[in-house]
Amino acid sequence: MKLYSSKTIRQKIQSLTLFLVLTTAVLGMSTTLAFSLRMEYDNLDRNLMNSALVLAQSPDVADVLAGRSDSEVLTEYLNGTISRVQDIDAIVVADTSGTIVYSPDPSYVGTTYPEVDNLSVLHGDDSEVDTGAGISGVEHRAQAAVHDQDGTLLGFVSVGIGVRSVNRTVIDTVGCFLILTFIAASVGLVLSRHLSRSIKESLMGYEPAAFQRMFHQREGVLDALDEGILAIDTDSRIVYMNQAGLRMVNAKTLDDVLGKSLHDIYPDSQLSRLLTTGRSEYNVHLSHVPGLRSALSDRMPILENGKIVGAVAIFRDRSEATSLAEELTGVRHLVEAMRAYTHEFINKLHTILGMIQLGQVEKAEQYILDISQVHHQSVSRVMNQIQDTAVAALLVGKTSRASELGIHLQLDPKSSLSADERFLPSGVLVTILGNLIENATECLNRSSWKLREINVSIREKEDHLLLCVEDTGPGIVPELLPYIFEPNVSTKGDGHGIGLVRIKELVNLYQGEIRVESEPKSGTSFFLTFSTQGRRK
Repeated sequence: MKLYSSKTIRQKIQSLTLFLVLTTAVLGMSTTLAFSLRMEYDNLDRNLMNSALVLAQSPDVADVLAGRSDSEVLTEYLNGTISRVQDIDAIVVADTSGTIVYSPDPSYVGTTYPEVDNLSVLHGDDSEVDTGAGISGVEHRAQAAVHDQDGTLLGFVSVGIGVRSVNRTVIDTVGCFLILTFIAASVGLVLSRHLSRSIKESLMGYEPAAFQRMFHQREGVLDALDEGILAIDTDSRIVYMNQAGLRMVNAKTLDDVLGKSLHDIYPDSQLSRLLTTGRSEYNVHLSHVPGLRSALSDRMPILENGKIVGAVAIFRDRSEATSLAEELTGVRHLVEAMRAYTHEFINKLHTILGMIQLGQVEKAEQYILDISQVHHQSVSRVMNQIQDTAVAALLVGKTSRASELGIHLQLDPKSSLSADERFLPSGVLVTILGNLIENATECLNRSSWKLREINVSIREKEDHLLLCVEDTGPGIVPELLPYIFEPNVSTKGDGHGIGLVRIKELVNLYQGEIRVESEPKSGTSFFLTFSTQGRRK
């Protein structure tokens, strides 16, 4: 099913564009037409008046009106004038009584000029322009008084153009403007097609309503995420942030952060460096997010046609990931410890079975009593000192595993740990001790040292917890010692080094302290200290 109609947006844009073009054309051309017609009328009035004044000052006209000259000369002169000038339809010369002495139509000579009593040029005015009845019908005309040399009024000259001619001029002007309007509408229609096509391409083929619907749906999906999303442009200004992101930076609405500098909202952010490097970053630890104690972030540049146009960061509360990691890691260490313990137990069962099959029942009984006593003593001692069941199980299992490898793992007799988890959650303790003991076991197993011992000490005081894991292995070279808590740094080769990184993260998370002492061929000691102040709520 298509989300859009192939014509809807085009029709809307074309209709709107055509309406705007026509409205603009009509308004603009109406104003221009009115101005043009006004100019045409003014030009016509000027031409008629100039012609009337020129003829009124002609000696031939004055001589005929004064009776000093024959009208034939005047008739020839004025007929020639009418034929030469396009804007003049009629010229009339009359005396003060209104009797016509010249007309293009000889039949009007000797008759009285229409509406002669209303002519102002016979009552003191030198000239006037009006529209009224003429010898050939309604005329638009200019009239000028004719005076003799002594100033005596002899008559007047009327120069006119028929109203039909005036209307024809108006029609011609309007026709030109209509043609221009049609051309403008055609151009507007073509432009609207291109505009609609361009807008539709910008909307990826969707209709605006469908595009709006899809935008709000995706915005709703992003706002429903628990992970915060933040996007910036090339000027490090915030262009988007979802609801989870707003909560993490203690902002109420998107308007509070939109368009603002990233460093004004989150001063410690390093997202801007992606605008220069162009490299994605994953699982970056963030310790200074305003609304979070600890967070993890994935950062990626935004590319458009291979060019960096911004960057986006996805950041999430690290506590959930940390809790899960603690749980999973702790379980892994416990499972490994119990597997080792089970393996040792099976080996002992095989020994007992062999003795029975060989008929050495008494030796089998004694062997069972011996291992039972040893097991009871070791387990009882651990359980008496370590009240946390998970930690105790870890120590028992790791002891069995070390024993199989010929390594002696012992718990400091002065060690003690309650089950109240005042300093660290049980899972965190299992993770830390499991990684440290496992690292020490692997180190000793790979060495040819005769003395193969691991000592574990757990001292619980009123206000702090001390952990210590020591081994008699080959130690750590001084050049490597400052970097052992960095990713992929290990004395065991490629693919190792994750355990110590995890331990360092947990120590920092619970505001503890860690110290390492190591000398080549003298072993390695890890000392960790935690207080009740670092316990997460």
